[in-house]
Amino acid sequence: MSTGPVLIYDGDCKFCQLSLEFGIRNLPTFPKYVAFQKINPETFGLTSDQVKREIWLVDLAANPKQQFGGHLAAAEILLSQPNAFLRMAGWIMKTPPTSWLAKHTYRWIANNRHRLPGGTRQCSIQDTYSDETRGS
Repeated sequence: MSTGPVLIYDGDCKFCQLSLEFGIRNLPTFPKYVAFQKINPETFGLTSDQVKREIWLVDLAANPKQQFGGHLAAAEILLSQPNAFLRMAGWIMKTPPTSWLAKHTYRWIANNRHRLPGGTRQCSIQDTYSDETRGS
């Protein structure tokens, strides 16, 4: 299994794919990524319901294992950037009271993603993580 963080996203959601494309294009440091439809969530210590509900950033190689869902996953990606402004944005997303707003904003977007722009655009993002144990 690969080391380092892996972003798990909804590969059937066009809004999610567009958001992923935006991150790949605009952030100099980006984790490996894979659609939840292509993995066994239990491999990452997650349930099927968790990966359907929100993005996850999981690092199984970290000690202890690190799992961040929803707005915390986005914040961790921002915290890994070389740009101080982006790191500050990540810190703000994780720190109360702004973390409460970030959590509710993320939840609203996740619950309404089928209504957001990009629902009809076809996307051909290639995953950068493959679960070698998938075939067993």
